[in-house]
Amino acid sequence: MSNMGCDKSKVITSTTEWAPYSFCDANINWEGERRLPFALLILNQRISNKALFTALWKNSSLHVCADGGANRLYDSLSPDERVKFLPDSIIGDLDSVRSDVRSFYESQGVKITKDPDQDSTDFGKCMKYIATHDPPDSFVTAPNVDATLSAKPTRVENPKMKVVALGGFGGRVDQSFHSVHALHVAQQNPGLHRQIYLVSDENITFLLAPGFNILRTPQSALGPCCGIIPVGCASTISTVGFEWNLTNAETKFGGLVSTSNHIVNDVVNVETTEPILFTIEFRKDQE
Repeated sequence: MSNMGCDKSKVITSTTEWAPYSFCDANINWEGERRLPFALLILNQRISNKALFTALWKNSSLHVCADGGANRLYDSLSPDERVKFLPDSIIGDLDSVRSDVRSFYESQGVKITKDPDQDSTDFGKCMKYIATHDPPDSFVTAPNVDATLSAKPTRVENPKMKVVALGGFGGRVDQSFHSVHALHVAQQNPGLHRQIYLVSDENITFLLAPGFNILRTPQSALGPCCGIIPVGCASTISTVGFEWNLTNAETKFGGLVSTSNHIVNDVVNVETTEPILFTIEFRKDQE
């Protein structure tokens, strides 16, 4: 069994910013504000929060259904709505998508791709497709370098496309754990880490990177309940902005785990030596 990258000898100095609610905010003009595009991945769970789904769809620039996720999209919409919410692609081994759903989307020109790889799940197959939409790395030449043919440009890594997976939790427990596994895989791939957010009707969940994490958690929309969960291995964490803060505390299964904590600020900080899962609920009394 993999140790999911636990390395007690490493020194982490990076800072990562997270804005989980921004993807769900129907009031944001995502394109008008020139925010970086993100992908909406629809998994095989019932879509019951129509307002949340609509906001995510509006804000995202790439729409992908993971096999049976196409059924969930189709069933959540009226006949008139279906032609307005056409995914860019349906991907998987296609053992779950119904024949009537497949026929409809084929008639609308939606790309349907069968990936027979038995060593990856539909989630993983969709992530491979989404990766083809990442911006290419850019190359720049420092201004103090002579403009000659021998000048070597510097490689600049561009951020990978962020992903919001709707239906990442719920249903079968093993599939929920696989969603968490996908978060770890995204941080282990070469280059800059990809941010993936698992969204359900009740929570947003994502994997904090080793180092210093700044989380934008507007209390008008999120919280108060949240959890910082050491899925993978033990970690040492320090926090600011919570009702019960920790300082250089080891967290691990069988030991201390920060569940049922509360945010008390619109911006909270988590410093961690290892990747660690953060989950926060949607505020139940938000309008």
